[in-house]
Amino acid sequence: MIDVLSYSVRVLIVYFFTYLCTRAMSKKALAEMTAYEIATIMILANVAAEPLVDKVIVKSVYGSGALVILMVLTSRLALVNKLTPALEHTATVLIKNGEIDMDALKKVSISLNQLQGLLREKGYDNVAEVNTAILEPQGTISVFPKAENTPVTLKDLNIKVQNEQLTLPLVMDGSIITENLSHIKKDEAWLINKIHSQGIKDIYNEVTLAELDSAWNLSVFKKKQDT
Repeated sequence: MIDVLSYSVRVLIVYFFTYLCTRAMSKKALAEMTAYEIATIMILANVAAEPLVDKVIVKSVYGSGALVILMVLTSRLALVNKLTPALEHTATVLIKNGEIDMDALKKVSISLNQLQGLLREKGYDNVAEVNTAILEPQGTISVFPKAENTPVTLKDLNIKVQNEQLTLPLVMDGSIITENLSHIKKDEAWLINKIHSQGIKDIYNEVTLAELDSAWNLSVFKKKQDT
């Protein structure tokens, strides 16, 4: 029983320390991570798991902390323009002036079939419509159409519009988000009154989500009531 309890404590310590380390590393999705960030995660997984085998937690804490520090230092060095090409991927032009660069495709190991798929994801099913396509350092693709295929904008039509602001969630799962209320310079009494005007009396039990758009329209989504 003591061994089980001891092992459980080690698991909890390793879990929370590894969580803190990964939380400090990056907000990027795995596909957007740099090579040194992925390397850190792979090594961190092994180092953090050591206490579950040899019962020595100090080594794991030290090793995990050292890895995160190295990753942070590397990311800072990558901000130096001269070091960026050595530490991170650089952008690769796959299509230039409407011509596919086969050498560039081979360099990044992308087949024509994959290129067509990437273009379709951006809304282009015909390569002939594309003037430039660039594979970005984070693995995404930027596509710029030929001039004759560029969509008409409101500016082209001399139509003036106001820039829309972000839609702000004011209530999530029954809880009022006071930070967003402060952002729009309103208080809870104002929000409660707006929600009550829609026939809702109990925010906590009745509201799943309430959002305020740029036109100050409040959209309220009710929780499903158990039948």
